[in-house]
Amino acid sequence: MPRHRKPARLYFRDDERQWVIRDGATQKRTGYSRGQRQEAENALAEYLASRRPQERVGPANPWELTVGEVLAKYADDKGGGMASVKTLIYSIQALTPFWADLTCDAVKGSTCDRYLRARAKPRKITETSKTGKTIIVERTASGPTVRRELGVLQAALNYAHKEGLLVHPIAVKLPDAGEARDRWLTLSEVAKLIRNAEPHIRRFILISIYTGRRASAVLDLIWTRVDLDAGKIRFRAEGEAETNKRRGHVSMPRQLKAHMKRWSKTRCTHVVSYRGAPVASVKTGIRRAAERAGLKDVTPHVLKHTAITWAIMRGQITVEDAAEYFDTSPETIRKHYWHHSPNHQERAKATMERK
Repeated sequence: MPRHRKPARLYFRDDERQWVIRDGATQKRTGYSRGQRQEAENALAEYLASRRPQERVGPANPWELTVGEVLAKYADDKGGGMASVKTLIYSIQALTPFWADLTCDAVKGSTCDRYLRARAKPRKITETSKTGKTIIVERTASGPTVRRELGVLQAALNYAHKEGLLVHPIAVKLPDAGEARDRWLTLSEVAKLIRNAEPHIRRFILISIYTGRRASAVLDLIWTRVDLDAGKIRFRAEGEAETNKRRGHVSMPRQLKAHMKRWSKTRCTHVVSYRGAPVASVKTGIRRAAERAGLKDVTPHVLKHTAITWAIMRGQITVEDAAEYFDTSPETIRKHYWHHSPNHQERAKATMERK
């Protein structure tokens, strides 16, 4: 990982008995003695002001623009209108320590490979255990996580070029996507997970299983978008732009509608809440419930995958029906789920069996 350059700072040289401004390999003498610290601070401020780059006019060459500037511009301009703003924030927070001080010409295959290796190293994270104690655990970033982060970097660079900040586009090397995991839960596994989950996690699981929506859509759901009389849920707010991470609306199955009526008696703003407050993430809650249930490889996305897989396995739904209900493209249904259908390749097989 590149070693970050320290900012300009004051340093007292005993051999010269004066304050010196140290900026990388550069040393600028101030002429002020130890007792003139305030005057030396003023000199440092003047030095920093003189070093401040002038506002750019027109596109910059890649070596004139830092990745940090590109990410900041992208977050400022696009963050407010994005449905997945939390994912954007997490990705930029992960990218910043490595990339922020590098100039855009450093974005190349070898640097992206170094970033992948750096993110794969175990890092210590402070968490709260189920007993309330603060513990330190080790975590590593998976390949799909790094791919998503570098995808944000690519989007930011594309936006910088489109907005006239960069003279030409820059390509980011993404890790291989790999094969999608075909992990889905059985009915008994879901029952175990629910029994071992906290109440707010249990509510999240049930909504996910009956609607097949992404975690962000379920966690952002507020009661004003739940119509119990009509039996409808609108996962996308009025006026909210639709994205590739589609949300849409759904007709509630009778089982979920019964749960919703019961939950509505003690309403908070959000349908899934903890002590009256919205829930930012259920990753830890799902992981702990899975550990208590003795289940492996269970994530919030596995619940969405399970919902669609169950619907397809029953064999009473078409690709178009599944795409409409789960607000997922028909291409995705065919590619990732349709092989679970008892009707998969049925017509082709019947054709091949004809005499």
